[in-house]
Amino acid sequence: MKRSLVVVACALALAATGCAPKAEKAEAASPKVFRFSYASDIPTLDPQMGNSMPSATVAFHIFDGLTRMDNGAVKPGIAESWTVSDDGLVYVFKLRDAKWSDGQPIKAQEFEYGIRRLMDPAAASPYSFLGLLIENADAVNSGKMPVEKLGVRAVDDKTVELRLAYPADYFLGMLSMCQFCATRPDLVERYGKDFAATPDKNVYDGPFMVKEWAREDRMILVKNPNYWNADSIALDEIDILIVPDENTALAMFDAGDLDLVRVPPAFVEKYKDRVVYYYDGSNDFIKLNMASKGPLSDRDFRLALNYAVDRQDFVDITTKGLYDANPRYVLPQVAGVDAAYGTEYPLPGFGVRADVAKAKDHLAKAMARLGVADPSSIEIEFLTSDTDRSRAQAEIVQDQWQKNLGIKVVVKQVPYRQRLDMESKKTFETVFTGWAPDYSDPMTYLELWTSDSPYNHGSYRSAKYDEYVAFARKSTDKRARMDALFAAEKELLADGAIVPMQLRRESLLVNPAFTGVGTYFIGTNYDLVHADRASK
Repeated sequence: MKRSLVVVACALALAATGCAPKAEKAEAASPKVFRFSYASDIPTLDPQMGNSMPSATVAFHIFDGLTRMDNGAVKPGIAESWTVSDDGLVYVFKLRDAKWSDGQPIKAQEFEYGIRRLMDPAAASPYSFLGLLIENADAVNSGKMPVEKLGVRAVDDKTVELRLAYPADYFLGMLSMCQFCATRPDLVERYGKDFAATPDKNVYDGPFMVKEWAREDRMILVKNPNYWNADSIALDEIDILIVPDENTALAMFDAGDLDLVRVPPAFVEKYKDRVVYYYDGSNDFIKLNMASKGPLSDRDFRLALNYAVDRQDFVDITTKGLYDANPRYVLPQVAGVDAAYGTEYPLPGFGVRADVAKAKDHLAKAMARLGVADPSSIEIEFLTSDTDRSRAQAEIVQDQWQKNLGIKVVVKQVPYRQRLDMESKKTFETVFTGWAPDYSDPMTYLELWTSDSPYNHGSYRSAKYDEYVAFARKSTDKRARMDALFAAEKELLADGAIVPMQLRRESLLVNPAFTGVGTYFIGTNYDLVHADRASK
């Protein structure tokens, strides 16, 4: 659209003056716009309510935390410097002279407000579990203490102090996440439940700001002129289009209408000389709701579901082997003590191939307790998103469970936002879902399943599991802490709390006219902060 306007303007100029066209100057003056797509709409832009990778990816570009992650390295954000006490419990951040997109200065009190809002039970943030390492956070989040007792305070307009309940080497990286970002109390109070629902109902302190948000269609981000490091931002605009069909998105890339696209597995071979591979950090699994009195409340039935799945066949059929079959839970690439966690703590888990004999053995035990004589009388619902890929994934699992166990599985597809809502409200039986790490540590996966975690949508309960995680949260012995986290992972799998499925190895095509397009396995799908379009 913008290029057409440039052409029209040149034509009018030529008609008026008779001068020769200067295409190179017109092209050089055109805005630098980068375009990519998501299959579903962005669920929310409220920083404390962010609960998905699309939301996190947008937030990464429109908000700046006290720190900012840059390809795995912690860099200064709104805080230009900080100090950490010798015991690792007290962090003091000095803010730079930075402004919101509306020109108002960013104050320490707004970080205090945002972090308190994250842990305030009245706000009901789905990510409040992230802040449980802050002093008094558990008591505040459970309503036992007022939010003012949380271990965060604005010492003055330019100084934020954070006090932790236990040391955490990964805390500085966490502070780059939008959930810990500054939030303007005047806007939250003015708009209430509609805060951040449209571009004009929030302000932005990151490299970009939201110009347009047409639900289920597109989101337009434009460069934030008030960003403290605006001179380093080359892109003028980021267009995020909602394209449910991945084949359509690929065709749009080929036509020049997108600058980045995920290549569907069926087409990877066609583009093999141009495709870029990377692990995006996501591990997909099937979440099981144990709250009902039905078969999912039985440990042996859950184990039967696990052993009846052939993970290798699943990835071979649905992704042509692009993704990795995953028989365990925690992403092996996150940090251990001296090496990657998966290297230090190998775990075969459920194996990548189905073990039908084990599956039927566990099923028989479950049926005996449930008083069921015929497995075909057992029916469970499988919830998933409404994309073609999600339908294919669900049908493979449906076929494997029905064939190997003899039970009935009904697939239910809903829009992505509705699926997230049903998970949070626990109105599902089984759901195909996933998790991307928020920081490089096993805790980012394991803290989801404690009895008091707001993200424990499957209602998993294990005193032993809770003890392992609680010990890991407080231990200052790095090896003992990691041993406890490994024990927690094994306990989770032994209880059949989830059905691990795959690790996502994505295949991308990127417009070669752009440089600096980044990917990383923590915190964001794409990093366009350093992206630029080469001059022609």
